[in-house]
Amino acid sequence: MPCPEKFKESLVKFEVSDSIIHSINSGYDDIVSSTPKKIRAAYFKHAMDVFDEKLDFDKKREILDWNACCKSGSRDKASKAFAKENSGIPLKEKLEKVKNVPYMGKPVLNGDGTITILAVEYLENGKYACACTNFNKLKRDYSVSKTYCLCCCGHFRYHYQKMLDIKLKLREVVSSPLDSDGKYPCVLNFEIV
Repeated sequence: MPCPEKFKESLVKFEVSDSIIHSINSGYDDIVSSTPKKIRAAYFKHAMDVFDEKLDFDKKREILDWNACCKSGSRDKASKAFAKENSGIPLKEKLEKVKNVPYMGKPVLNGDGTITILAVEYLENGKYACACTNFNKLKRDYSVSKTYCLCCCGHFRYHYQKMLDIKLKLREVVSSPLDSDGKYPCVLNFEIV
């Protein structure tokens, strides 16, 4: 989730009720990208708490998927190039090759046809850390709902769809360093649709 401005825009775009938007933004009306990280993190933690209380999973996924970062530029070009270079080979072989693409995690094709991705496994002081700029390297004494990770899932879904030439739908955020105090890495599970 790159910025509060885009997130606030998405609440309107995806027709979140005015009362929920008010609950999310109350006390954070002036928050912008240049607001100190600690305050941005508190805002997004609060927003996810409201999301978990007021919105169903599909709506949360839709909003946060749209907020996903890194969907253009060099990463997008690399995903398109990967697709072109690896067209015509079986999915399982493509997934093995994805493991060599920087910042694209380690995917596994499961027996049930889903794809599980060990997405991010950064370690800081012996604990797994979040890759998102709103939380990375931030000392905090609270956990953040895995709902926040739906944004990162949108990033992976976007690029995997391009690289693999398939449609994906997030099934579950299996684990996250944000809600586990760094005990577990980011692991995502997608179904092919």
